[in-house]
Amino acid sequence: MLLGSGSSCVLLNGVPGKSFKCKRGVRQGDPLSPLLFVLVADLLQSVLNKAKDIIGLLNLPIPLNSCTDFPVIQYADDTLIILEGDARQLFLLKSVLHSFSVSTGLKVNCSKSLMLPINISETKFDLLANTFGCSKGSFPFTHLGLPLGLTKTKVEDFLPLVNKCERRLACASSFLSQAGQLELTNAVLTALPTFRLCALALPKGVLK
Repeated sequence: MLLGSGSSCVLLNGVPGKSFKCKRGVRQGDPLSPLLFVLVADLLQSVLNKAKDIIGLLNLPIPLNSCTDFPVIQYADDTLIILEGDARQLFLLKSVLHSFSVSTGLKVNCSKSLMLPINISETKFDLLANTFGCSKGSFPFTHLGLPLGLTKTKVEDFLPLVNKCERRLACASSFLSQAGQLELTNAVLTALPTFRLCALALPKGVLK
């Protein structure tokens, strides 16, 4: 509605031109994009809360004492929905997401979605994945560039990071002097693990 009812114009030498309707959405990096995301994310949370509290369709998969919201984790275009491992619950969630898609115009691509099981047999996992129509995944998996799993992270989970640093150093080491390699390490390679260090404690093997 914001995009359909809004209009824009181009300033030329300080003089506004003819107004035109915005019909193509917003560009990447547009200041309006975070606001639109917050509105949509809040709507999805409200729809799931309504399905849980008022209609009574969805059940809380995890007992929560301090918060009664349905467990949804959203960041940018990544969304994690924690749900009870039940075919009926999954079918109801798919119906709720379909209603959300119809009302907002944002389509949920089930083929690009990933289902991750916790204490579920392989047979039941196949049934749930077929019910939702999504791909099957396993722990650990990568979310926002970080390895997430049910156990403490191991050295093997950080091998993509180690390999990335080695490739960066190998492709430039033959063209740089020792001082240049040191500068590359301090300016570029040091920044690669910084994001992971903010969230996870790297094993000693990775640091070496």
